[in-house]
Amino acid sequence: MYAVIQTGGKQYRVSEGDVIKVNRLKGNPGDPIEFNHVVMLENNGQLRVRQSEVKSIKVTGKIMGAIQGKKIRVFRYRRRKNTMRTKGSRPQYTTVSIEKILTA
Repeated sequence: MYAVIQTGGKQYRVSEGDVIKVNRLKGNPGDPIEFNHVVMLENNGQLRVRQSEVKSIKVTGKIMGAIQGKKIRVFRYRRRKNTMRTKGSRPQYTTVSIEKILTA
């Protein structure tokens, strides 16, 4: 059984026991978290995709901690203008352990 959840503008395929890395969420390590926006559920070969069918499904998990991703470099160059600029950032992620997929 697996579900597709949406958080932070991205979709993740999760099943019980998975550890995923999502965009930064509020909370401390050990806090429970609940994902209400489920896009799809697969259970024993049956897909539930309709909004009326997946509206009552919830995915629960626990926050494991916060991490930083690899540095992203953005380079801007204007030809024949002698202009170059480099910017960088490190995205913030939260690791979440998926505990249960609750179906109604």
